[in-house]
Amino acid sequence: MSFKAIILLKNREAVYHRASAKKTHFKFQNGVYVITEADIQNQELFGKIKGAEAIYFEGNPNAVGYNSFSDSSSDYLNEIVLVNALKQTGSGPRFNFSSWFGFLAPLKDPITLMYLLFGAVIIYGLLAGALGWV
Repeated sequence: MSFKAIILLKNREAVYHRASAKKTHFKFQNGVYVITEADIQNQELFGKIKGAEAIYFEGNPNAVGYNSFSDSSSDYLNEIVLVNALKQTGSGPRFNFSSWFGFLAPLKDPITLMYLLFGAVIIYGLLAGALGWV
């Protein structure tokens, strides 16, 4: 049984080569191409089988496979989207109290806190002396 080997060349041309499916390989130009039963597919035109073919790239001895691979990346991405949606909408409304006290954020810095402490001590000393508390 013969089939049509379609060889896609590097210069973007397609060359048709007749090969025998009974052999394990065929030669084209300077290369040897491997023939496997799984890579030979029926060529259909309007639902009718017109022959058999296999597709090869120039320089690659193995045919382009028609097997479909299972890809689970869409399931993973769907799961990530669901988890993110539940995180964002799962909690009830909340009030952001930190924005109300945002002006006190510089007090977290120890140097600023020490300056305020020294300033408070100096003001207390001046007021205590002026009011006669000492």
